[in-house]
Parts: sequence; structure tokens; C-alpha cells
Amino acid sequence: MRTFALAFFLFNGCSVRSFYPTLGGVVGGAAGSIGGPLTAAASAGAGVMVGEMAKGNADLEEAKATITAITKGDVEGLIAAGIGQQKGFVDEALDAVYAFVKLCLVGIVLWNFVPLAYTWIIHKKHKNGGITKAQG
Repeated sequence: MRTFALAFFLFNGCSVRSFYPTLGGVVGGAAGSIGGPLTAAASAGAGVMVGEMAKGNADLEEAKATITAITKGDVEGLIAAGIGQQKGFVDEALDAVYAFVKLCLVGIVLWNFVPLAYTWIIHKKHKNGGITKAQG
């Protein structure tokens, strides 16, 4: 499970900020489950709200930097602030295709590695006499 979660975060095209509401809901629900279902639901809702606020803070910082660059007449700052927003449809489509190809690559590697590892472990147990014909 850890490997899947790690691969999901490493090969995902989204930023971690987009997961803040979900993580807030999970943590809030888990913490509120001590008090029962109603408390868990309320805590999960509060966690999602906190996650949304944390997600929005980064957007506010970007807007603040852009406004500061506009008021000071900083052309380089405006260009730097706008470069991340200049992706067109084709660039976004290519990014999505690359993310899908990376996910498929991880799946193919796991598809081939898991049976090899399983076979290696079983062979090692048979070789050491760990599994007999009566057991396996």
C-alpha cells in the first residue's frame, strides 16, 4: 500500500495542495471517530474546510505576489508570475498523457516484479525445507 501511495504522489501531475481537503477530511474523521458517528462526520467536515483554506492560501500568495509586481511596475516579476499559467490545451493534454504513461509503467513493473518476488520466496522456502508437499 505504501508503494502505491508513494507512486501515486510521485507520478501524479497534480500538486500536493489539491490533496489538502481530502487529507483534512480523513484526519478529521479519524480524530472524530472516537466520539461516535456524528462527531466523526462533523470533524471530517471541519477537516475538509481546513484543507480547503490551506489549499487556498497558496493561491492567495500567488495573487499577492502578482499584485505586488503590478504595483511596483516589476516586469520581470509579472512575467515570472504568468509563466506557470501559459500552458495551452496541447501542453495540458501532453502532461496528462505523460502522467498516464508513467502510471502504466509502474503497473507493468509491478505486474512483472510481484510474481518474480513471490516465486523467489516460495523457491527459497522449498529449498530450505520450509514447505513440504503435505503443506503446500
